[in-house]
Formats: sequence, structure tokens, C-alpha cells
Amino acid sequence: MAADIHFTPIAPVRWCHLITAREQLDTSKPRAWTVEMVLDPTNNPRHKAFLEKLDQIFIEAHGTKKKRSDKGQPWKTDKEDPSKVVVKFKSQEFVREDGSKASGPQLIDSKRQPWDGSQIGNGSEMIIRFSTYGWERPEGTGLSLQPKAAQVVQFVAREEQDATDGFEEQEGGYAVAPSGYVDEFASDEEAPF
Repeated sequence: MAADIHFTPIAPVRWCHLITAREQLDTSKPRAWTVEMVLDPTNNPRHKAFLEKLDQIFIEAHGTKKKRSDKGQPWKTDKEDPSKVVVKFKSQEFVREDGSKASGPQLIDSKRQPWDGSQIGNGSEMIIRFSTYGWERPEGTGLSLQPKAAQVVQFVAREEQDATDGFEEQEGGYAVAPSGYVDEFASDEEAPF
């Protein structure tokens, strides 16, 4: 049976890891493609309708009487702005028996052309095509939203911050050798062995 495919409305995203899979906090789990979408259901009727659709998908998967797991609903009120709702999408990197890895979500630009590989920064606006996976565990039921493809409608480049920003040189402090590598055993003498 083919999985149902759904589409999000256009919305801003953050912490987008759809170009390459990222390591998970629990390193025993496989790498994953992840992204958070920030919805504004108070001011955007499409965002509100989408959240209602997600709730309906959850009910279709589990009914109304089963207990929902604390981690089973991938949409929650934003901690920084309670008027917003954050929807989390995640798909684990699948490793085949031969050791090869399945490709991640396909990305396209607003003109439906293949994405150029640029890292997608916070505030970019996207539409995500996804499938759902209902699950049940002892602590309750849940729903996973697995990204299959995404369209970048408005692009914000990921900021690459210079590690030296905000620091000043410190007189008399330790300095790394110009090559960046110090061989404490190096000398002009020939090695004894």
C-alpha cells in the first residue's frame, strides 16, 4: 500500500538539515534529515487549516481514545513565541544491506529546478512534501512526519560565522604555530630508530 503524501503550506523554516543528514543526539540512532517549520495559525488561515489536518491525520491513525505519547505529536507551541506552532519533520537515513545509503529528500527551487546544494538558513520559506507514520509504544501513540521533498520558495543563506568574531588578541597568551600543528617531538636530530 502506498503511503499518503501531504503538502505543507508555505511557511518559514529553521534548523534545516535536508541537504545532508545530521547526527542525532542519541548516537546509537542513524543520522537523519530534519527541519522545523514555524506556523502562525492566529494570523494565517492556511497554517491553521494545516494544523487541523494534522490533528485529523492523527485521529485517523489512532482514533480518539488511545493515549497520545508526550513525544508523539510533532507539532507544539513555540517556546519563544507562544502565538506560533513549530512542526518537526524527520526521516532517518536508511542504510541498505550492501552498506549504501538511501538518498534524502529531493529539493527544488521556486521554479521547480533542482536545488544547487546551498545550505538553507533560518527564515527561508518552504513547502514540504511528506508522508506520515503512525506508531504505538507503551507510553502512548504518536505520528511521525517524514520529509520526502521540499521546495525552497524564499531563500535565506545559512550564516557561517567566523569563529574569531567577538574576540580580541591577548598579549602574552599562547599562540599556535603558524601551520596550526605543533610536533613536540620534532627536532633536527635523526630519530633513534
